[in-house]
Formats: sequence, structure tokens, C-alpha cells
Amino acid sequence: MSQPLAINVPRSTSARTNSHVPGIISIVCELPFELDVLGNLLRRVFPEADIRCFKTAAEWDDAPDCDTSQEILLYSLGDNQISDNAVKAELRKFISDAGTRRVIVTSHSNDTMSVFEAIECGAAGFIPANAGLDELLEAISADFAKCVVIPRASLEALRAEMPVTAPQNPGLERFFTERQLDVARALQRGDANKIIAYDLGVCESTVKVHIRNIMRKLSATNRTQAAYKLNQLANGDPELEKNLNDA
Repeated sequence: MSQPLAINVPRSTSARTNSHVPGIISIVCELPFELDVLGNLLRRVFPEADIRCFKTAAEWDDAPDCDTSQEILLYSLGDNQISDNAVKAELRKFISDAGTRRVIVTSHSNDTMSVFEAIECGAAGFIPANAGLDELLEAISADFAKCVVIPRASLEALRAEMPVTAPQNPGLERFFTERQLDVARALQRGDANKIIAYDLGVCESTVKVHIRNIMRKLSATNRTQAAYKLNQLANGDPELEKNLNDA
């Protein structure tokens, strides 16, 4: 008799250090199978959370109100492309209706620019098709109210699409100190603060100070935008260089 396929899933978030256990996770997905699978999976990973499943944004909107500070929303684009104006408009409206809730967008697409379009709409995270389960769970459990969470693969894909003219990034060297350069290049790779601190042999608080200074110099509002502008600057973007020179 054949045995059922077993999928290894983390038992709960209680063993995940430095993680935030959400009180309510609401999933909006028009595909019934995907909705059921993701709902059942999250019930196993987050047994303390109330997992709510909805086929449409309208169903979620009609549901009884809950504590907005405890709710995280997963909004699935499915096969829809966010580059479609109608799809983007629906996403923007949903995020607006969500208020202060964090909205994480999932997609069957690996289009790199979809990351920025989702963030532009107000999403707190974007999980493409080539992301792993761990990256989705990290996005859900990350306790970063004002930060944007995207998989490392998306940053690497974006960087691959931007040809680097010189390996030593002379464009960056003109605007940052030697230590800031080390942190800036780590930001380009999408490294977390702990990894940067370990690699550079400094405290995590020191890394945070450097990141704040880099973001301020670039006029970036989040790490993703900072990484994007660092890539532009490394490739000699004349307008960005002018802005930094005039600052």
C-alpha cells in the first residue's frame, strides 16, 4: 500500500527566535486548493494564531471586525500580473481598506519589478513563486512594523538585471566611508543586520547606525529602496549622483 507524501513543516513559531507570533492571519486567495493548503499549513506552523481563509477581498471585508493590531493579511495575486492596471488598482484598494494591518502579497510570477510595484501599492512584503516556505514564514513572523520584507532571491535577481560597470563600485566609494561601503554592499546583497554585524565583526547596533546614515544620504525610506538606489549609484546613475553631490 502506497504511503502518503509527507511534508516537513516547522512545528510552531515558538522555537523561532526573535520572531513575532501573529494573533490573526487572514488569507485572501481565489484558488480553493491553494487556499486550503496554505491555511492548513499555517495552522500547523502558528497553532496559537487564528487562521481565516477568504476567496475574495469582498468576503474578507464582510467578515466580522477583529483586532487590527493582531491581524496580518496574505493577499494572493495568483496568476494575475500586477503590471495590469486593474490588478494593481484592486491590490491598492485592498491595502487601503486594510488600514494599519500588514499586507504580504504572494504571486505565481517571478517578475522582479513586481516587487517594487507591490511595495508602491503599500505592501509590507512580496513573496514570488521562486521563494521558499521559510521566506514566507519569516515575512509573516517578522516584527518590523515599518519595514518591507522581500526574499533575498528577488534582490539577487534585481541586481543581476543591473549590469555592474566596475567590480569595486567606484560610484559608491565617492560618497561613503570605508565602513559605510562594507555595509552598503551588504545591503545590496540583501543581508540581514545580524549577518552584516557578524561578517564585519561589529555590534548589530553599529550596523543599524550605518544603515540609517546610508538611507538618509540616499533619501531612501526603506532597505529595499536603499538597495535599489545603491545599485543605481554603483552603475553611475547621473541624476542620483547629482542629487548626492548637491546634498
